[in-house]
Amino acid sequence: MNDFSIEHAGQKIVSVKTKEYFKEVASSYFNSNHRAAVVTLYSVVISDMIDKLETLADIYSDTVAINILDNIRKFQADHPTSPEWEKNLIEEIKNRTSLIDNVDYARIISLRNDRHLCAHPVIDKEDRLHTPNKETVGSHIRNMLESFLLKPPILSKKILGTMLQDLADKSDILINQGSINRYVGAKYLENLTPSIEVVIFRDLWKIVFKLDDNNARTNRKLNFKLLKILYERNLAAGIEKIKSDKKYFSNIHDSDVTKELLINFLAENEDLFSVFSEDVQLLLAKEAEIDPSSKTSAWFLSDNYLDHLAMIKAEIDTQFDGTFPFDASVDAYNILIRIGVAKGYTKEIADFIIWRYSICKSYNEADKVYTYVLKPNLDRIANDQFEELCDEVNNNSQCWSRNRAEDDHAHLKSYINTRLGTNFPFNNYKNVFK
Repeated sequence: MNDFSIEHAGQKIVSVKTKEYFKEVASSYFNSNHRAAVVTLYSVVISDMIDKLETLADIYSDTVAINILDNIRKFQADHPTSPEWEKNLIEEIKNRTSLIDNVDYARIISLRNDRHLCAHPVIDKEDRLHTPNKETVGSHIRNMLESFLLKPPILSKKILGTMLQDLADKSDILINQGSINRYVGAKYLENLTPSIEVVIFRDLWKIVFKLDDNNARTNRKLNFKLLKILYERNLAAGIEKIKSDKKYFSNIHDSDVTKELLINFLAENEDLFSVFSEDVQLLLAKEAEIDPSSKTSAWFLSDNYLDHLAMIKAEIDTQFDGTFPFDASVDAYNILIRIGVAKGYTKEIADFIIWRYSICKSYNEADKVYTYVLKPNLDRIANDQFEELCDEVNNNSQCWSRNRAEDDHAHLKSYINTRLGTNFPFNNYKNVFK
């Protein structure tokens, strides 16, 4: 068996039920009960076929799986003592699903033939019960693990379309990264192997960054969230896949949305920027020059993060058009803040958040910045920075004289009370806390 470990591979079986059944196969093999191992292995494979079809039918409403199961149940009802349903099952799975290919099928038939020899006495031979040798049994076990037992019930090409349609249908309730992560993880990804997830990641990359049909455009941002989930679950393999297939991953559609999404992806994976072809690098650099959101996120184009943060502050104060959220998207601000915190620049990020609210030039801008930048990030501000925040806001009427200021600053006061207690000098900031 070379370096292949039956015990280790058995632990990777997706189905809990099949994994438990397989222990009996392994036990028989390691105790030299080779005949029993072959007979049991065949039964486990047949059982796992039913298990996979039931998963496809019950969870994914797969019409082919439902029909195969109905056919098998009807045959068993009509022929309760006939074992022919097992043969029919194998043929149906081969001809009507993507669960096995021709090589897998040949291996299963080989196991079935040996199983028949082991299970049925041969009258005209002295050794009436066939006893396979250890090497043959080990080969059968490995073949069944690799050809069937270790496979998820639904394979990459089919599951990707199913997942994308499901997400599109539920886009009104799957509104953020966390909800998508929980939903997709529970319904789909727990049934997939890492290698299948990486294949799906590669296929999805093309849908997100290259295709430009109506469906791709409509669901691009939603599909991008799924892409991030797959990448983050298989980080090392995802990086290697991109590096080993540079031409494929560099083939992107030249649109503002795709370029902005790729910039967002690279903002959290900055080492990959140099992997992409030179023309893609130039496209992204140009996008960052003209689009405020891309410019905010694309810190990897600067010498370092702090230089980038300083540049963004200068741009917001002088060159970004209009007022928030038209200077940069909420996503861009979130990326900028998240990257800074991840790099350990907690004080610098808190200073930026305070500064961003304090320089607002209109009521509308102050409404938006408080809601989307300051309020969600109050926990990032240190205790000794709240007086600075209040002092800066107290001197900007665009922050404190707007209609929503009373409610917003009541929330701010409540938050400070909870964090610092009632001894905070609220009376020093009469414009802020009325």
